[in-house]
Amino acid sequence: MSGVHRSQGSSVALLERLVLATFASSASLTRPELEELTGLSRTVVAGVVTSLVARGELAELRQPSAPGTRGRPPSRYQRTALLPPVLLIKLAKDGSTSVSSLRGEGARSDTQQCAGWSQSWPAWSQSVLEATVRLRDWGQLPPRLAVLSAPFPVAEARGGSPRPEIAHRVLRTAPWLEDDPRLALSRLLGCTALVVNDANLAALGEASFGAGRGRRAVFYITVADGIGAGFVFDGRLFTGAHGFAGELGHVQVATEGAFCVCGNRGCLLTETEVVVRGLRTRPVPGDGKVLGSLLGRALSSLVTTLDPDCVVVDPRLAEECGPFIAEFTAELAQRCPPDLVGPLLVVPGGFVDAERYGALAVADAYAAALVSEGAWPGWSPTAGGRVSVPAPASAR
Repeated sequence: MSGVHRSQGSSVALLERLVLATFASSASLTRPELEELTGLSRTVVAGVVTSLVARGELAELRQPSAPGTRGRPPSRYQRTALLPPVLLIKLAKDGSTSVSSLRGEGARSDTQQCAGWSQSWPAWSQSVLEATVRLRDWGQLPPRLAVLSAPFPVAEARGGSPRPEIAHRVLRTAPWLEDDPRLALSRLLGCTALVVNDANLAALGEASFGAGRGRRAVFYITVADGIGAGFVFDGRLFTGAHGFAGELGHVQVATEGAFCVCGNRGCLLTETEVVVRGLRTRPVPGDGKVLGSLLGRALSSLVTTLDPDCVVVDPRLAEECGPFIAEFTAELAQRCPPDLVGPLLVVPGGFVDAERYGALAVADAYAAALVSEGAWPGWSPTAGGRVSVPAPASAR
């Protein structure tokens, strides 16, 4: 591809992100309103909107003519990701499960607690189904998509199951998750189901609607319930060849450290376990500074290699967020080229529940993938918006 073509493609992507960023809520906007909000010309807005509608990222609402008026009123547009409702099924690291029905603006939701995900498929799925029915009764609308938030690396090319070499360690108490659960969930809930790593969901939420909004290359660091990260480039999540990208906790920081669940030793996950547990139970002043130093060292090579323009830090660090950012930035300044660190924005996240916003962003991306097949790794759109994947062995 020539430099000219790359430049044109990049410019179009920037214009599309600018238009999408104006949809901060589920409210609809007309083209003239978009022109005013973005400062773009009528021709540019028309072209960008047409492209976004064709890809499924914007939904067009044709308005009927009012009595006594001539001509058809201008169409209004809504961002697909902000249209209700999207189900978020969250598998928490403590073994609990919750189901939320997201309603777009502000990621408002109703939430139901369900059976823990260590239970058998029949018991767990029945509990999730009952919660979904209650949510539907309250909201009066069926879900259009379900997103399963998973606290383990997800291999999209394998349909959402964890990497096989770690599945038996991570999922000792939930073997039904070792196989791809998407089709079984789709049949259970009556809508397409997707599986995404929890840190990646939070990264998408912050990049699409939060502190990373409008930035081109965003790193998100989660700390409060375990070390992890998500990378979003040009609005798309990057998960690597095997779904392991962003597993910052498995970067080795001590060659003779304790053994980790991944099979290595001295991983960031094991070396920070006590500090992270303390953040959840009894925070100690200085914990943020310790974590900032360790994560700054772990991420410095990636910052040099990938040149992000924004790093978003887990806001659940609360009062330790400031010390974390200060120490993290100081480590990067020592280890990375000044021209990279100078313009790099390191900020607290905008959402303590960024996974909810991430689920809306996933819904947005999936709607586009249905129109442009192959736009999302591992997705195989078929007629009716279903994903053609095998069911878990325990659910067949």
